[in-house]
Amino acid sequence: MWNSYFFKILIISFLSFPAFSDPWLSGKDEFKVKKLEYLSIKNNFSIDSSAYPIPLALIRSPNEDMFNNMSLMNEYIAVAELILDKESKKFINEFGFSSNSEFNPFRFIDSKFKDKNSIFFSTSYLGERFATKISISSIEDPYEEKKYDFSDSYFAVVSGNFILGVGNYDRWWGPSHHASLILSNYSKSSPGLFIRSLEGFTSPLPLIRSFGKLNFSFFANQLERNRSIKNPFLIGGRLSFNPVNGLTIGLTRSIMFGGDGKDNSFKALWDAVRGDASTHQGSGDSNIDNELAGVDLKYSFTIKDLVWSFYGQYIGEDGTDYWPWRTFYLGGTEFTYLKNGKFNSLVIEYIDTYYNGQDTGTNVIYEHGSYTSGYRYKGSPLGAFIDGDSNYVHLSFNGEVNNLTNIEFSMFYGNLNKDNSGVQNSWGTINDDFFGIILNFDFKVNTKIDVGLNLMSLSETLSYRGKILDKNIIGLDFKYRF
Repeated sequence: MWNSYFFKILIISFLSFPAFSDPWLSGKDEFKVKKLEYLSIKNNFSIDSSAYPIPLALIRSPNEDMFNNMSLMNEYIAVAELILDKESKKFINEFGFSSNSEFNPFRFIDSKFKDKNSIFFSTSYLGERFATKISISSIEDPYEEKKYDFSDSYFAVVSGNFILGVGNYDRWWGPSHHASLILSNYSKSSPGLFIRSLEGFTSPLPLIRSFGKLNFSFFANQLERNRSIKNPFLIGGRLSFNPVNGLTIGLTRSIMFGGDGKDNSFKALWDAVRGDASTHQGSGDSNIDNELAGVDLKYSFTIKDLVWSFYGQYIGEDGTDYWPWRTFYLGGTEFTYLKNGKFNSLVIEYIDTYYNGQDTGTNVIYEHGSYTSGYRYKGSPLGAFIDGDSNYVHLSFNGEVNNLTNIEFSMFYGNLNKDNSGVQNSWGTINDDFFGIILNFDFKVNTKIDVGLNLMSLSETLSYRGKILDKNIIGLDFKYRF
């Protein structure tokens, strides 16, 4: 009786944890989220980790079925409280740097660098109704003319169950760890407006309730000037739901629209949104927009003390029958488990962006007849880092050595731009297939200082965006929070 009473008090205090308006975890925090996933599935409820950033409100209350087992719920709350205590502070300042011996184009959801070398400082204020973050980086990058970058700067307001804001930050849509086909954090983040759900929606109506908790995200950004069609807009939306515990389904769509010399009217935008532009029935330009859409899903279940997950993503161009065509896909599986009290994850993923149609041939994925710079921002793919016409397979192990050290070891194989054609493809036309390994160490020196060491070795010399890369790359990153 007393245990039950104490547990109820613990739950109430956990759910009433102060809700600040910087409401998310980025993809760099994926390992923390994996721990919460493991404990949630063991306790027969779901946490939606299919899209980053993840609102802190979803960590506090993933769904109403979360309280099934007291001991497991205590473990979940203990891990979640550590995350919330660190991220839900009124003022957060960070200083850090990353340095690599060579520009490294192999970046994944939790990668901490995007340039060859960079130094950054960020300051943020987290209020009960609004948040603001200003981040400035001094960068060295062979593919960037600018020496300063303001990515991850924004202003956000919480109103009810909505987050509204302006600025830019990284997004990752899909359940995978090494590439997202439609929207990833691989390229720099573009600026714009956004709105998303805070902690998801439910309904007493039986039909809607059967979908579980619904989460959505929508943004309208503007891309850069230095491209074939200057300053086009990028509009994206995502809806995810979990009809049964352990299963998350996501529906996504993105539209590259407008820009200099194109029809920027609301009528043309409406044609694109409802699909008339894809079917050439709109009143504006023909070939007016560059669209991608698709579905992803992830299902997790327990086998004794192991949590086993299967996931996949299926993306294509919006077709004339309102269904994605010219498609590409990825699939993966993950095993998460505890060993000697330490958390571990084993992931296998296969990614295929190769398309060879009878009517089009290759050079279709991430390309477009009108927007000839393709589905890219500042030359880097908005989706998978392998770009179009490529195959890639990745095996990775990520685990806790002790309370202060994490280790990640990866082996991978790639055949990038395998048709050796296409002038816009970031991997060029001269690469052979290759193997590689990556070894990463993350050290938590204390509560304020994190250090990372990254090592990569390739079997072949590769060309990326017209430059030859070193086969061996070493990197160091440092972050101080105060």
